[in-house]
Amino acid sequence: MEHKGTKIIETERLILRPFQIEDAEFMFRNWASDPVVTKFMTWPTHEDVSVSEQVIQDWISKEDDPENYQWALEWKETCEPIGSMGAVRVDNRTESVTVGYCIGRSWWGKGFTAEALRAVIRFFFDEVGMNCVNACHDPRNPNSGKVMKKGGMTYEGTWRAGGVNNLGVCDESWYSILKEEYYGGRTPEIIIRNEEADDYHVVEELTRKAFWNVYVPGCNEHYLVHVMREHEDFIPELDLVAVTAEGKIVGNVMYTRAMLCNEKGEEASVLTFGPISVLPEYQRQGIGKMLLEYSFGQAREMGYPAIVIFGNPADYTARGFKSCKKYNVYAMDGSFPSAMMVKELEEGLLDGRKWFYRESPVYDVKGSDAEAFEKGFEPMEKGFRPSQEEFYIHSHSVMKG
Repeated sequence: MEHKGTKIIETERLILRPFQIEDAEFMFRNWASDPVVTKFMTWPTHEDVSVSEQVIQDWISKEDDPENYQWALEWKETCEPIGSMGAVRVDNRTESVTVGYCIGRSWWGKGFTAEALRAVIRFFFDEVGMNCVNACHDPRNPNSGKVMKKGGMTYEGTWRAGGVNNLGVCDESWYSILKEEYYGGRTPEIIIRNEEADDYHVVEELTRKAFWNVYVPGCNEHYLVHVMREHEDFIPELDLVAVTAEGKIVGNVMYTRAMLCNEKGEEASVLTFGPISVLPEYQRQGIGKMLLEYSFGQAREMGYPAIVIFGNPADYTARGFKSCKKYNVYAMDGSFPSAMMVKELEEGLLDGRKWFYRESPVYDVKGSDAEAFEKGFEPMEKGFRPSQEEFYIHSHSVMKG
C-alpha cells in the first residue's frame, strides 16, 4: 500500500480535485449552508461563508500529507464544485479506508455521487493498494445507502446507536467492498514483454517501491537491478516487464545464470531470478504469477534445466518449487538453507547426485554503493515491518542433513 494524497481524478461528468480557497463561496452556496443537505451530516450547517473558508483552509493545510484525501467534486458543465468526498478514516493496519461524501440538493438523484464514489473506490484499489473501502449512513437516509450499492458495496449490518450526527445519536448502516470483490477474481489485462532501455528508470523506481522496508529498513534491490543489466551473467531474454493495457509498467522479473557443481568437478548452468517486483497497489492480483509462468516457459525453450532461488517457501511452492534438500542441492557451505528452493524444468540433471549451488557474484552488492545510488531518488521513510523479522528467520534457518 502506498498513500498518494488527493490526486486529481476525472470521470465522465466530474473532476475530483483538491480544494482551493476560492471554492468557499461554492461550498457554502451549493451544499454546506443547506440544512436539508446537512441533516444527516456529522458537521454543523455553515452559518456564514467564513465557516466554509475555515474548513477549506484546514483541508489545504493538510495537502502535503499523503494520507489526506479530500476532493472537491467539480461539475465539468459549470466548472464549480457541487459537493465533496473524502477519507473520514484511514486504517493502515487493515489497509482500509472509510469514505464520506456530501453533494448539493440540486444534483440529487442524477448519479453524480455514485459516479464519484466508483472513481474513488477505483483509485483506492488501483493506485493506493487498499484492501477494503467502506462507508456508513443513517438508516433514515436510505438514498445514501443506494449510492453505496451503486458503488459496488455490500451491506454489512447496522450498528445501533453507533454514531452521532446533526439529529443526535443515530444508528449506522455499514457497507463495504474488498479489493478481491472489486476485481471479481479477474486479473487486470496485462501484457508481458522484454524490458527496453527506456524502461530502466521506471523499473528501478518500481523495484524500490515494491521492496521498500520489506526485508530491511529501506532496500537495495533497485540498485541491484541497475547493476545487474551490465553483468555477464545477466540474461536479457529473461528480463521481463508486466504492462497494463494503458501502457503502465507494474511488474518486472530478471534472471541471471547460476551454477551447480558436484564433487567430481562437473558443472551445470542453471538459472536464478530476482528481484521480482510488482508495484504495491497492483500486488495480490496475479501479476507476479503471470511473470513467473511466462518466464518459466521462456527458460524451458532456452534449454535451462532448473531454477534455484532463495525466498519465502509460502510464496513459491505453488509455482512448483521444492526444498533444495529433496533434490540433494546444497549451499556452498554444505548446508540445506530453508529458504533455498529448486524448480526442475527438465528431468535428468537432478537425479540424486550431490550438487552445490553457486549464484552469480552480481548479488554481492556493496551497501555504500547502494546508498550512493539511493540519493538519486525521492526520499522515502525507512521503518520496521514484521516482514523484516520473517525474512531474518528464513534467511538464517537451515535443515538438518
